[in-house]
Amino acid sequence: MSLNSLKIKLSNQNTKVLFSDYYDTIVHRNVHPNYTLKLWAKYMIAELGLNISIDELYFIRQESLSHLCEKYKKNNVEIPYNTLINDIFIRLVNSDLINFSKKEYFFYLFERIDFKTESSVQYLNQDVLNVIKAFKAEGGKTYLVSDFYGSKSLFEKLLEYHGILNVFDDIFSSSELESSKHHGSIYKKVLNILSIDANEVVMIGDNQRSDYDNAVKNGLNAYKLPHDKYLKKNKLNAIGSDLKNTKQVINNIYNRSKKKDVMPFTQYIIYYHFFIERLYLKSKKEGIKNLFFLAREGQFLKKIFDSYQEFHLLDKDSKINTHYLKTSRQASIQINLEPLETEPFLYLKNKYPELSIEDFLIFFNCPEHTKNIIIKALNLSPNTSIKDFFKSNIFENLKQNETFITFYKTHRESNKNSFKAYINSFGVDIEKEGVYLIDIGWGGTMQESLFGFFNEQIPVTGYYLGLRYIYNIQEKTQRDGLIFSILPFTSYNDYLLMANNQYYEQFSAANHGSAVEYTDQNGYVIEKHNPEEKWLYDTYIKTHQKQMLDFHQVLLKELDTICYDQKMIQHIISKIALKTGLFYNQKTLQFIESLNSGFYQNIGTNAVGLKYEKQELGSPISHLITFIKTPEVVFRYVTKLKPVLYQKNKILAFLTPSYFIYFYFLFNKFMRFSVLKPLFLLKSTYFKNN
Repeated sequence: MSLNSLKIKLSNQNTKVLFSDYYDTIVHRNVHPNYTLKLWAKYMIAELGLNISIDELYFIRQESLSHLCEKYKKNNVEIPYNTLINDIFIRLVNSDLINFSKKEYFFYLFERIDFKTESSVQYLNQDVLNVIKAFKAEGGKTYLVSDFYGSKSLFEKLLEYHGILNVFDDIFSSSELESSKHHGSIYKKVLNILSIDANEVVMIGDNQRSDYDNAVKNGLNAYKLPHDKYLKKNKLNAIGSDLKNTKQVINNIYNRSKKKDVMPFTQYIIYYHFFIERLYLKSKKEGIKNLFFLAREGQFLKKIFDSYQEFHLLDKDSKINTHYLKTSRQASIQINLEPLETEPFLYLKNKYPELSIEDFLIFFNCPEHTKNIIIKALNLSPNTSIKDFFKSNIFENLKQNETFITFYKTHRESNKNSFKAYINSFGVDIEKEGVYLIDIGWGGTMQESLFGFFNEQIPVTGYYLGLRYIYNIQEKTQRDGLIFSILPFTSYNDYLLMANNQYYEQFSAANHGSAVEYTDQNGYVIEKHNPEEKWLYDTYIKTHQKQMLDFHQVLLKELDTICYDQKMIQHIISKIALKTGLFYNQKTLQFIESLNSGFYQNIGTNAVGLKYEKQELGSPISHLITFIKTPEVVFRYVTKLKPVLYQKNKILAFLTPSYFIYFYFLFNKFMRFSVLKPLFLLKSTYFKNN
């Protein structure tokens, strides 16, 4: 863009002062001006935990501004910033959306988020800035004069963000002076404040009326920048779809995960990312100050949460503290053990109806020497599985064995005392705050064990990626699956997202072993790292997680300026799950085999691998009928079809009609939810929410 005529105008020896507009003069937005207000609504809702939609809060701000303009007979950029904030706040208080006690924080947050949203969509016009800098370097005075809704301090933050605060000698905002360029009233006020003559000033801007005509009427010299293309661009930016833009960003990640140089299944970062986002929103809404990420999947989840929070953090005082709690089913159950005479061993009893004496003792990390003494005294074969172990005479004899009694008592007391010291080391007032546990899922075993450890007095809440089982949920042990859940009921999308749930665990594996018990030694936790699992992490998962974290950064940046909601996200990610579960290439299938070789059960002898027993699959005919009517219900089997066939016959595996199945899912969903569902007054299982 040629600015020679402007340079000539400024070189006039009578020109001593330059007034500059801001928007579409020294900065441009890459969205429509009003879209920044929608982004403001998006982040106000997130930080305050408001139970309101983005559009609703956006309209509240617009209605409030319109009301104030009518009340004070002013233009929309002439309303004082604090007056606008107060009016919006009162509307929210009156609607029971916020407490009056949060007024001071609301005012503080309002400006912080206006800055966040404005800075995220602005970019500099370097050509115009260079002209202004050159004029200033020659001894001229430069002032920012803008029709701007915000405070002077907000303007200063924006200029500082762009690194140009020192370019201007002062800032004049229409909302601060309650006068505007649009009405022409601001010019005399600024001239009087600066005590300068109008004929010494050149006003530059992009608006014919505000920056040129009204400036000339007030005696200033003026120059209109040829920025009509930016005005047209702003109008075009008003056209579009948040849903379409969100889909594009997420689908781009999915497509990039299919590239040759990327490891299979890195698209799982999409589920992790939105789990963490929902966790962040939930934490803000509930006022949670401390989150405990449970080992071992929590190590990776904590990394994502810390990254997400760092990207969105407005100030240190609002930061949610994150802690990494090393535990496991095995370790968490042991801290809650009762005396031997009354301990019911419910988890082991329900989970493992057949158990060998060796597996039982290994679960308690019984030393080899002690274990051998006990087994020898009982005169048993150590590896023989015993049906109804906890009802057997062998178990009764074990409870009478003096060596086992002594070991069990010492082990129980040591774990309780050590874990108490461990949990206290985090420095969290859990009696006042309660405990909020974060994990992949699936039911809440560790949550309930921790609740028992605190004698069922301290609330222990669980937020999981997925919830697949209903255990002993009580008033103080509420839990939620933030990506999928069987509570309050299993929806269409839940069925798709809960298939292949073992991958959620494997791709978030930690770089350390599983906790087996607690100790009073430094570090508090005794770990065991299965060799196959360590090999899997070092060979695959470490690189896999690095690539996922790179995709996470892309999602953060590209979704930052899109006003999507979580209902929208749920539909998008469930379709990603459908594609992921149906379309496998050879590289993906080989990767699955490697994963299965390193997946192990966290109990006893830690059996390696995933096997699908015939009885798990049920009757093929019944599944076929279910597939025809409600295919999502059997998706967990459908998605395993190709990997299972690949193990037996690689050619047959690639004859699987994946595209036919995919399009049948789409057709079935359309027919049920778009065609048939509206025809029925009573909605059956077939028409549950999608």
